[in-house]
Amino acid sequence: MRLLFLFVLALLVRLPALDAYGFSDDEMHKLAAVAAYQRGDVVVDAEHPMLLKQMIRVSFALGERWNALAPAGWRLSPEAALRFPNVVAGAATGVALAALASLLFTPTVGMVAGLLWALDPNAIAINRLGKEDTLLVCWFVVAMWAYERAKHEGRTDPRRAQRYYTAAGAAFGLMLASKYMPHLLGLYALFNVLADRNPGANRPHQPSYYGAMAATFLLANWVVLAPATWRFALRYVQGGELVHHGYAYAGRLYVTDVPLSFAGVPLDYYLTFLCTRVPLFTLAGVGLAAYPLWRDRMSRGATWLRVLLVLLLVPYSLMAAKFLRYTLPMLALVDVLAAVGWVWLLDLAKPVPRVRRAASLAFACGLVAMGVTVARTAPWLSFYENGLSAVVPSGERRFPEEAYDLRVRDAMRAIAAQAAPGARVVTDVPGVSRYYLDAAGRPDLVTDSLSAGPVIDVTQERWMVVQPEHVSFENEALVAQVRQAGAPWLVASASGVPVLEVYRLAPRPDPGQLRAQRAWGQATLAKVPGRPLPPPSPARNN
Repeated sequence: MRLLFLFVLALLVRLPALDAYGFSDDEMHKLAAVAAYQRGDVVVDAEHPMLLKQMIRVSFALGERWNALAPAGWRLSPEAALRFPNVVAGAATGVALAALASLLFTPTVGMVAGLLWALDPNAIAINRLGKEDTLLVCWFVVAMWAYERAKHEGRTDPRRAQRYYTAAGAAFGLMLASKYMPHLLGLYALFNVLADRNPGANRPHQPSYYGAMAATFLLANWVVLAPATWRFALRYVQGGELVHHGYAYAGRLYVTDVPLSFAGVPLDYYLTFLCTRVPLFTLAGVGLAAYPLWRDRMSRGATWLRVLLVLLLVPYSLMAAKFLRYTLPMLALVDVLAAVGWVWLLDLAKPVPRVRRAASLAFACGLVAMGVTVARTAPWLSFYENGLSAVVPSGERRFPEEAYDLRVRDAMRAIAAQAAPGARVVTDVPGVSRYYLDAAGRPDLVTDSLSAGPVIDVTQERWMVVQPEHVSFENEALVAQVRQAGAPWLVASASGVPVLEVYRLAPRPDPGQLRAQRAWGQATLAKVPGRPLPPPSPARNN
């Protein structure tokens, strides 16, 4: 019953206004993949496995049936249908995390960890995005729960434990079929070596364990067997799919195309994120957990937290490229760590009634504060920052909204209402722009990439869309030039933060056209004595 409550709570805070913002560029790849799957072409978006795309395909099919029966106000939008599988997976992650923490620590720690996950604004924000990270973490936590359950069963009945070991293998296979992140499997294997050096018979039967892993991986991601997938993978690792380079963090561009580089995004990126974006109530629990984890440092639960947190945080920080989505497994660990701290404090206060009441009140107020924060910040949960964010110096907002492409949908609707026939829209998210321009009834407008090539056609009206998170080494000079030339036609904000600028660039006629217009003007004005021909006005921003 408690697990059902956690699932419903997590689902309710993730579902509202699921289509408040339009598709992101990455989500457009999923949308295109679903359409290709329906045509029988499965070697699409080969950078990612099939599982999430298949789930989105089912979500769209169910959404169509729902929309055929539901009243107008209750119909499911394409954006909501695409994100719905991850919302369910995000809520299920809280249940699995609670069950896992109950095995590694106590049922109370598990319940508190599930509550913290359900109300974590950062986890909610990532769960409301159509990317693979949510599904990856969901199956990772489920696999660890099944393995830990097997460990518990194996203490008294190693043979009975094998069904849970096999289930863990199957869940790890689905994890790999969600996103190609095999290092998570390696990290958990390393933890098991450190925590249980002599397992004896209480270990998985390797043929069934790895067999289940391979079977679920291939069943959920059989496209990995296609030669075209491997050709794409080879091209991808060689950098053939990169359109632009650089990552904007705290107002600066950093190198990201070298795997290990101290010239890349700063090493403190993830640590700064945890300090400035994790709710203060959770951070307080992390601080409280220091003593009980030191006291029980040889326990399986303490070793699990220590190994996974360190080996996620440190290697991720050394990589030149860093993304907010990659913090999701860290957030799950931090929530468990905070739960350990708060439960230790509540247990410590039990003998003294007055202290117990005060500690319980502080805990309840903290949870309520997290719920209020989520309600007040929604739907722009990715903008959440805690009170410590003002302490860390920075000239601009540190973390870009690199995964969301906020307000592009609104910008395309505004451009569609004003643009001249055949005008060009220059943007770093041409797929998203094309989708919403077509939806607005403007298939005549042409979309160009801001980074993939020079914008050389100046004889047509152009609309340039600048997104701070998409400024790169390829386009920064052009963006700076356009910003200096004049004020934007439109500035779109989310949660009070500017996330998009639109510049309307008037067309400039080519030299031949200009000479013809001038000759015509001279012939016409020659009939009016004493009136000189005015010089042509230079093109300017409107």
